Amino acid sequence: MSVMHETQVSKIRIRDVELGHGRLADGTMIVLRVAIVDVRPIRVGSPFGVEFEVSFTTGISAHPPREVLEGFKDKPVLMPGEKPPESWRQLEIVDKKSAVEEVEFNDEKLGRYTIRVEIEPLMAAVNTERKNIRGEPIYVVRWAPKISWKKINGD
Repeated sequence: MSVMHETQVSKIRIRDVELGHGRLADGTMIVLRVAIVDVRPIRVGSPFGVEFEVSFTTGISAHPPREVLEGFKDKPVLMPGEKPPESWRQLEIVDKKSAVEEVEFNDEKLGRYTIRVEIEPLMAAVNTERKNIRGEPIYVVRWAPKISWKKINGD
């Protein structure tokens, strides 16, 4: 007996991408990116029309100023697979803008929807004992996702 599995190809098209940023108290500029990977309807008949499962991924890139880099020049490099030491210092985010991606979801039965994911940077920390392979401090950013969707009129 053979079981047939239906493979559903992603039904999304990117509409808008906005990079986010956070300026930290030490002068470092953090660039944030969110990317929607997949959208799948999980329930029809909610107050919002359809409930969606939205799969997304995020990334950050740190751009520390020269004086911060100078303070890390003699720190050891964190090697691949090595766990960073528990020497984190929290840094205030003094200016920030959320990262956003919007896609259009299109389904013959459900219609078209705009799906939006926004990530807002909330907290940041730097490891004070190690640097990365490029000689830069290692930063971690905690963020909160905001996921929303809206039916596109005309469907």
